[in-house]
Amino acid sequence: MAIKQLKNPAAIPSEDLEDWGPVEEPLSETVSQLRGISLNEHPDGSQAGLWECTPGKWVRKIMEAEISSFLKGHALFHPKDAETIEIKAGDSVYFDDKTEGIWEVLETTRKVYLIYQRD
Repeated sequence: MAIKQLKNPAAIPSEDLEDWGPVEEPLSETVSQLRGISLNEHPDGSQAGLWECTPGKWVRKIMEAEISSFLKGHALFHPKDAETIEIKAGDSVYFDDKTEGIWEVLETTRKVYLIYQRD
C-alpha cells in the first residue's frame, strides 16, 4: 500500500506545481492555465491530486465523478441544467459523473480532488 502526503497544500508555491498547460476549451479572452500535483493515477481513469487554475471561463471536460475540497480562490460553476454554484476556499463540492457545465474562475483557485469511476 502506498501512502502519499502533501504538507499544507494551500501553501505550496504555484511555481512548484507541475505546468499542465491551458484549459482545453476556453470561452473567454483570458485563457485559464492549469498546474498541479498528481498523487495517484489508476488505469481505470481514477486519479487524485492537487489542482490549481488561473482566472478564465471554460467548458468542464471531466466526465467521471469527482469530489473536491477548495483551498484557495473564488469560482463559479454553471451546471448545464441547474443553478450556478459559487465556490470559495473552505468549500467541498461533489460532481456526479457526466456533470456538464461551465467553469468561471474569478481568482486563482486551488483544490484537492479525487476523480473516480462509479461503475
